[in-house]
Amino acid sequence: MARAGSSAAETRASTASAGALDRLFAGGPVLCDGAMGTMLHSRGVSIDSCCDELNLSQPETVASIHAEYLQAGAEIVETNTFGANCFRLAGCGLGGKVREINLAGMRLARQCVARIAAERGAAAYVAGAIGPLGVRLGPLGGVGLDEARAAFAEQIAALAEGGPGVGVDLLIIETMTSLAEAAEAIRAAHEVAPGLRVVAMMTVDENGSCLDGASAESAAARLTQLGADVVGCNCSSGPATGLSAIERMRTATSLPLAAMPNAGMPRVVEGRYIYDVSPEHMARFAGKFVEAGAGLIGGCCGTTPEHTRAMRTALCAIEVRQGGAARISGPVRAA
Repeated sequence: MARAGSSAAETRASTASAGALDRLFAGGPVLCDGAMGTMLHSRGVSIDSCCDELNLSQPETVASIHAEYLQAGAEIVETNTFGANCFRLAGCGLGGKVREINLAGMRLARQCVARIAAERGAAAYVAGAIGPLGVRLGPLGGVGLDEARAAFAEQIAALAEGGPGVGVDLLIIETMTSLAEAAEAIRAAHEVAPGLRVVAMMTVDENGSCLDGASAESAAARLTQLGADVVGCNCSSGPATGLSAIERMRTATSLPLAAMPNAGMPRVVEGRYIYDVSPEHMARFAGKFVEAGAGLIGGCCGTTPEHTRAMRTALCAIEVRQGGAARISGPVRAA
């Protein structure tokens, strides 16, 4: 049921998106958006700024980025909440604003999805972005596993508030470097948002290993065992590394796979991060990701709406070649 005060467009958009989610978890391919931080920095936001706080102080800027990705063909937009947990926000003096920042991020993305449905009839859906806590967990660090789970639960509860179609439609746990931390995020999701599907992605080094030493295969197996609905790889050093990881993960799980690589490794030039992988190069890898078994395709650091648009073209070409067998949805008319 839509919350009191919801617009008719929001209600129609959430109804249409239910079918798209079914398609995603039937194997896709479905196109996710790209980097939020990269786009914020291109608009003059300092690389030292708290990007999550901009949901409150610069909502129009955040919303404009969501809109660009939707117009480029993204079927999923992630909330601007990657670092919106109590530990990271405390470092910015915002530890008491976890719920406020996550709610604002969720609502901005939801409003953009509803607006696209109202203006163009193209349905999309909203994923709650959940990144690492930014602290070391015990026994090597000072934060216990129960504390980590509580921190993830606090963030997820705000993102999921109201249920699918009002809160987020799914959760994306991403850029995880430790399987122990990923496990606590998944457990938190199951505890506070049991109705939401969970995408869990690790980041790997150039050898295809997670930063805690786990192999891509063991990571996929462990994430499957923990109850993730989609597993995969994001961030890392670029699409080639991501492809290798996905190919290895495919041997260890039957779940849908997600591939959202960086546009290469960044260089810092005059206070800005510069990435070298072009939209055309990323588009070539989009097809390779599908061939390797990935159903959820997108980008991470350094990718832009131009990368999304190029990947959309590549995925549509696959559909044409395969006669619709790898269908990526076109615009859906709001009822």
